[in-house]
This record gives sequence, C-alpha cells and structure tokens, in this order.
Amino acid sequence: MLRVLYAALEGLGSAIPAGLASIVWLGYKIGPELIAPMVFAMMCAVAITNASASFSRRPLVYAARFFETSLLAGFIDSFVPKLGGWGLVDSPSVRMSLVILACVVAGLVQPLFYGLRLQRMTRFIPAPVFAAFLNSVALILVMSQVKQVLLLASQRPQLVLPSVLIAAACLGLALVLRRFTPRLPAGILGLLAASLTALLLQAAGHSVPTMLPHSLQWVLPIAWFDMGIFHVSNAHLWAMLLDGVIAGALLGLVVFLSTVVSMETLSQQDDRAMPTLVQTMQISTGKMLSACLGSVPMSGTTAGTLAAARTGGLGPAMMPLMAALIALSYLLGVLSWVPQSAMIGLLLFEAYCMYDRGSANAFLRLLAKPSARHSMGELQREDLLIVVVVTFFGVVGNMVTALLVGALLGLVLFAKRNGKSPIKYQRSGTELRSNCARSIADTLQLDAQGERIQCIALQGALYFGMVRPLRAELEASIGQAQWLVLDWAHVVSQDSTLQRMLQRFEEGAAKRGVQVLYCARAGYAQALPDVDRALEQCENELLAQASQAGPSQPADVLSECVLMQGLDAPAQSQVRACFTLQEFAQGERVLQRGDPTRELLVLAQGSANVVIGNGSIRVAGMSAGAIVGEMGFLDGSPRAADVFAAEPLLAHVLQRERFDALSLSHPEIAQQMLQNLCVELASRLRSLHKLLARERG
Repeated sequence: MLRVLYAALEGLGSAIPAGLASIVWLGYKIGPELIAPMVFAMMCAVAITNASASFSRRPLVYAARFFETSLLAGFIDSFVPKLGGWGLVDSPSVRMSLVILACVVAGLVQPLFYGLRLQRMTRFIPAPVFAAFLNSVALILVMSQVKQVLLLASQRPQLVLPSVLIAAACLGLALVLRRFTPRLPAGILGLLAASLTALLLQAAGHSVPTMLPHSLQWVLPIAWFDMGIFHVSNAHLWAMLLDGVIAGALLGLVVFLSTVVSMETLSQQDDRAMPTLVQTMQISTGKMLSACLGSVPMSGTTAGTLAAARTGGLGPAMMPLMAALIALSYLLGVLSWVPQSAMIGLLLFEAYCMYDRGSANAFLRLLAKPSARHSMGELQREDLLIVVVVTFFGVVGNMVTALLVGALLGLVLFAKRNGKSPIKYQRSGTELRSNCARSIADTLQLDAQGERIQCIALQGALYFGMVRPLRAELEASIGQAQWLVLDWAHVVSQDSTLQRMLQRFEEGAAKRGVQVLYCARAGYAQALPDVDRALEQCENELLAQASQAGPSQPADVLSECVLMQGLDAPAQSQVRACFTLQEFAQGERVLQRGDPTRELLVLAQGSANVVIGNGSIRVAGMSAGAIVGEMGFLDGSPRAADVFAAEPLLAHVLQRERFDALSLSHPEIAQQMLQNLCVELASRLRSLHKLLARERG
C-alpha cells in the first residue's frame, strides 16, 4: 500500500504543478478573477478523470497541460476580435463562456475519435510539429513572465524584489532537483521553497499576495457561463457556434492525439496492453463530465506516469488514491499558501523542462556556423525548417495559426520529397539477372533474349497525383518486352487510385502479350517475395519457350557444364567416369548446413533452392547445368547453407576422393577443372556485387 501511495504522490507531483501553471497562464488571458474557480475545476477534473481511468489496462496520469491550454489561449486571441461582430461585449464571463463551449465540444468529440479508431493517425504526425509546439509554448512562457515582471515594476514597484526572490527560490530549487535528483517532484518542492520564502518575507514586513484566497472556493467556472451569448441574431449565433465547434473539435483532436502518443510511448517501454474501446469510453466520460464543470481538458501525461511507474506502484489502485489526495489537499487549503509570484518561477521551470533540446541545439549550431547545414541530411534540414517556422508563428501569432502552418508546410515538404519520378530504375534482363545458377547454354540464351524481360523499381509515395505520369512511363517502358517485373520494395505508400490504374494497365499489357509480375508488394496475394524470385520465374518461362522453339537440351548436361570447358573428348570421358548419378525427391535435402561432406554436384534435371536461416531465407536457385557445393568441395569447410530439391531432381555427384585420384593420374585435367571452378566462382561474385548495387541503389 505504501508503494501505491508513493506512486500517487509522484504522479501528483508532476501533474499538479504543471496544471496550476497552465491555469494561471490561461486565467490571465480570460480574467484574473476567474483563476480561483478554474483551479477548483482543474482539481475536480484531475480527480474525476484519473478515477475514471482506474480500470484501464494502460494506467495513465491525466492532468492539464500547456500543450492544450496554449491552444485555448490561441482560441481566445482569435475570438476576441470577432466579439463585436457577433454583438457581444468583451468581458471575462463572455471569454469564459466561449472557452467552456470549446472544452465541452472537445470532450464530446473524443469518444467519436476513439470509436473511429483515429489513433492510427499518430503514425502520420511528423515529430517536428510536436517539437515546434513545445518550443513555441516555452518561448511564450518566458516572454510572458518577463512581461509580467516588467508590468509589476511599473505598477507596484514595492513588490518587485519580494516577487523576484520568491520566483528565484522556486526556479532555483526546481532546477537543482531536476539536475541532480530527478526522481524527486521538483515542481512541488519548488512551490514549497517559494512558500517558505514568502513566509520569511512576510515576517520581515513585506506584502506577499497568495495565488488563492485562504478561504475555500466552491464556485466552478460554469457558474460564470453567460447565457447572453445565445441571445444574439441567428446569423451571429451560427457564426459564433461554428467557430466554437471548430475550435472545440481541433482542441479535442489535439487532446486525443496527445493522449494516444503518451499511451503508445509508455506501452513501448513497459509492454502494457493498450486500453480497450470500452475503457477509453469510460475515460472519455470522465473528460466530458470535467468539461461540463468548466475545466480545461485533461490529457495523458508521459512525465507523470513515468514518475509513478518508477516507484513500482503504478496500477488501478493508484488512480482513486490520487483522486482522494487531490480532494484532501484542496479541503486543507494547501494551495492557498502558494504565493502568486511562485508561478513566475514555476512557469520558467516548466519552459526549461518543455523545450525540445535537439531542435534548439541544431538551430543554435546553425546560427553559429551557417555552413553546418551542408553536413545535415535532407530530412534533418526539413525537420528543422518545420520547427523554426511553426515556432515563429506560434510566438508571433497563436498556436492555432501555428498548427495550420505546420500541417501545410509538412504537406508541401512531403510532396517535394515524394514528387520525384515514381520509377527508381529500369533494367532489362541482360543487365539484371536472377541469382539462379544455370548451364552455359541457358546463360547464353538469356544473354541473347534478355531484353524480353524488363524490371522496373518503383519508389516513394504513389498517390493520385503520380498515377498519370506513372502510367505513361510504364507504357513507354514495355517496348518489345514479354515480361514486366514491378519491384515494390521502395514504395512507402499507395492509394486506391493507383490500384485502379494498375488494373487497367495489366489488362492493356495482356492484350499486347506482356505478363506483369509484382514483387514485395504488401497486401497483394500474387506478389512474389523479391526481385530475384520474379526474375527467375521470367527466365524460366523464357527458357521454356526457347526450348520448345529450338533443339531440346542434351540428355547429359555434363558436356555443357563449365567444368568441361577447355577439355578434349578423351579428357571429358575421364571426368565423366568420376561422376555418379543420384536422384532426389521433391523437398528432399540435397546438402545440409554444417555438414563436412566434400562432394560436388552438377544438376542434370530439375531445380533446387539454396536457403539459410532454418529455411526462412532463400539465397539462390539452381537449375539444370548448375554446380552445387563447390566451396566445400574446394576447401573442406562445412556447408554454409541448406540445399533442397524444388522438384524431382537428378544430379551428377563427384566425390572429392575420386577427384584426388584423377589429379594424381591426370594432373593437367584436374588443373583445368580447378581453373574452370575459379572462373565460375568469380562470375558468381560479380553477380553478387550487382545484386548488392541494385539493392542499395
């Protein structure tokens, strides 16, 4: 139980200070007199939302965050200039009413987002947008607190020194704890240091205003809701409601995505299952109830949850305990002892914790040394551009504008990056060959007719804007081809428009006698695993056609084997006498990985597959006339891969002992055979280099 209690305190130690700072910041946007009711509503919302998350499979600490309150502040900035046009007077109650309207809509749309399973959208959100939002809020916090101190100096100069001392006590202790003892709740202890400093200053005769009055506040922001906002003309009413609904839907989407990102981030660390749909609806109910009280939205927090998880007490029992501790702290009036100026230090501390260090450091390096941009990759430059632009608009404008600019800029950069030609390369069958070992006759046949096979590697995002140019390039690439291989390995995404275009293209190609094959195309049942397999199939069909049109393959492939090159007829007879004939059934193991055997095989009929990784990875294919097992035959090393018969197989087998006997009696024949094997190995090495170049290109 003590562990659960400590976990609850750790969670609150992260959630409450950030929530208080968010409310104070937003409260000055709406009206200072509303800060106390908003704090009361926030405390109620933290208790309600965390209690509603008690039985979630993914325990998460919920709190008010700057990320969402910054959007609310942006909405206020966008609403105020329109109030006169809507027939409303700018007042704290009107501002509060519009904020409540947006928060209620945000609470209502979140169950809809969960029901539609829009959490899949998180994979499409570029990380620089989140980083830019954090940087924007951090800069706004610093600027707003500097402005607050300057305003205090001009209006009440006698409070400047006490306020600076209190803020410095809060900020200084929080920074020290964050740096040296990160497991302690730096925010709460910073507020405690500020409160003790305030008591000392009061004892010295200084006036120190507190954030909340010492008497308990039982008024919720909903009590400030001004029904007069609905007593305007229909045209103005609909315009106001439309803006409020759009703002609420956008706010709800941001809260939803923030919570889902936190869930996914934490689940990847502790392997806890994500919550079920029923559990997310339960949490959404708590959020909607909180919004109806007038609270700002509650989002799942990564920092608070990690702090609770480090204690080992994170779980369902912790959530209701957090709610009880929140209620107790409010009833005891703990917050009424927090001085107003402590919020300056706390907000500056939150800004320090919030900003994205990676993007900030990259920007500072670029300012110090502009030539450093040349050492950055294209994606790094694009990410930094998004961060800088979104941060700028967030600071000089508002977070709503920054969000729209970030989305538009991300789309433009995505189109720029993926707007290049959808074809990565095109190779004919004479330039690109499968890794299947074949006889000399088959190799010569493929060299002569390889142009009938064309391989095209597609790349990038194949969306609707790419369909027409891709269709034109595919049509132009066919030429005299009879087989067309489309390599999908470098495609990052596709849409339904592309699928319809390919279907029409296949129909047109079939009328011209062209067979279209796909490889590495996800979700396409007929796709072959890789380019090598697709090319091998095309080559086999080409050779089958050639054998029907020309003379049949010799019964004894040894005469066409590379081993016989440079040997006269008597010498070939000597070599042939050393071989024995062996049959293998389909699926039978021809060679076993790790086996020290030293025989060499020449396939006479059928084909075989060379596989590694317990048969999961096919390295190459072998057809009639191919040599198998030459490495172990030469150096006696254990077999490096398994070889299985892909169909009924007939092979000529040469034992190393018989070859050694031949080398003693006819050394010149053995020397020529070894030279032929070296030529074959060199040819295979060149093929491997081409394969690597193709994959990396």
